[in-house]
Amino acid sequence: MTNRMKTIAIGMALATTPLLATQATAQGLGVASANLEGALGNSAALRAAEAQIQAQYKPQIDAFNARRTAISGELDPMAREIQTLQANTATPPATLQAKVTAYRAREAAAQRELQPLAAPFQRPLSYAQEQVATKLDQALRAAMVAKRIGIIINPQAVVAIQPAADLTADVTTQLNALVKTVAITPPAGWQPGQGGQAAGAAPAAAAPAARRPQGR
Repeated sequence: MTNRMKTIAIGMALATTPLLATQATAQGLGVASANLEGALGNSAALRAAEAQIQAQYKPQIDAFNARRTAISGELDPMAREIQTLQANTATPPATLQAKVTAYRAREAAAQRELQPLAAPFQRPLSYAQEQVATKLDQALRAAMVAKRIGIIINPQAVVAIQPAADLTADVTTQLNALVKTVAITPPAGWQPGQGGQAAGAAPAAAAPAARRPQGR
């Protein structure tokens, strides 16, 4: 989660107190949930930028994905072996710990190897994300006003919700109105976070999604 989203999420979590909900209801305002990362990812400008990046950096993305798949082929059997050892109560703790240590070392090496492979396309994607995310707070406020919402709560704090009380799509609509297009070529010297606080890691550039085993 980006710094901007973390700040908003903290505010949303604080806004879930019964007192604030009662005050909002008394003022004729509703309570809704919003997935801000989902709203950002569904924005038209960012989707268009992602399509451009996919086309422009296809060789780099293909090379990254091929290497990530190969690394997953190494890590997955290691993870399964550790899970088998964990399930066996007769496994010596030292044996299990050695396997876990080896797994974590290979996983860390994989992350170091993949990072430079992802850099060519992750930087422009982060730049595109940041341009849209700088308008995220404004879009959220506009969606709240349009739907007469007084409190936004974090979806993770919701047990059940009616579809009409989910403001995510409304936030995306507001983002689409505020940000028509974004550039995918960062200016010279640009680094994530300089033009806002919303440069997130590209999903395609994540390390292999192997479950991290735990030692005893």
